[in-house]
Amino acid sequence: MGTITHTLEDYIAQAIPVLTEIPGFTALAKADGQDYDALAAKYPDAVFALMIVNNLFHHDREISEITQQAFFSIMDGVDIPFVSLQYLLYNMTAARIPISRHIHGITEYEYTLFKCWQIF
Repeated sequence: MGTITHTLEDYIAQAIPVLTEIPGFTALAKADGQDYDALAAKYPDAVFALMIVNNLFHHDREISEITQQAFFSIMDGVDIPFVSLQYLLYNMTAARIPISRHIHGITEYEYTLFKCWQIF
């Protein structure tokens, strides 16, 4: 049996039709500086999707696997806020990563739940 190797280009080629349907994704991918900040505040789903695409092949294998699961969930049409929540919860329990509410586009209520969860 052979091994299938995927590259970032393979994943992006598969994803372009889905990613471009996410409101703000294309504009965010092309933005920089202040434009990016303004768009990020307006399109949290696009911010999360862009982060996932940028981290598909992270140097840490576990993070890469988690990110690829999130990527394929988005490609399968799972609601991005749900994917984001699952991604954050998994990362919190696996690595105790710090949560940034602005970057992940979560609500104040969800942020409070995350902070409470980190106590345990």
